[in-house]
Amino acid sequence: MRLTTHIDPGLTQAGSASATVRALEISIAADRALVAEVRHSVRAALESWGVGAIADDMAVVASELASNALKHAGGEATVRLRLAEGQALLEVDDSSLRRPVSRRVGAEVEEGRGLFLVQALAADWGWRYRQGGGKTVWASLPAPAECAA
Repeated sequence: MRLTTHIDPGLTQAGSASATVRALEISIAADRALVAEVRHSVRAALESWGVGAIADDMAVVASELASNALKHAGGEATVRLRLAEGQALLEVDDSSLRRPVSRRVGAEVEEGRGLFLVQALAADWGWRYRQGGGKTVWASLPAPAECAA
């Protein structure tokens, strides 16, 4: 299967007996058409977890990071979304060692603004190399206070 989704709504966060972690993991093949499925899955998960207020912004962030991973790494990518302790964290793993770089593009260029969107929408974002190769690009958004993750 080219797109797999796994939701664990009742994981317990390490070191905490009471904090619940909700998680979604999506593995996508090197097909940029699957980015729409990632966007839809992230939005649906956040809405089902009671944090629909951030669903649209996080869906855009997921779309941009997944699209960048598939475009620049040229292989499969894994998208992980976690909701815990009032924070939504999205991580995208790919096989590339190239660090993500925001670049300036002219008004006539149709792409190249993904990281600017991520910077504008996310409370924080960054990247790190993964042990064994590749990198993880991540972004976080605070969940609404009324959410009981």
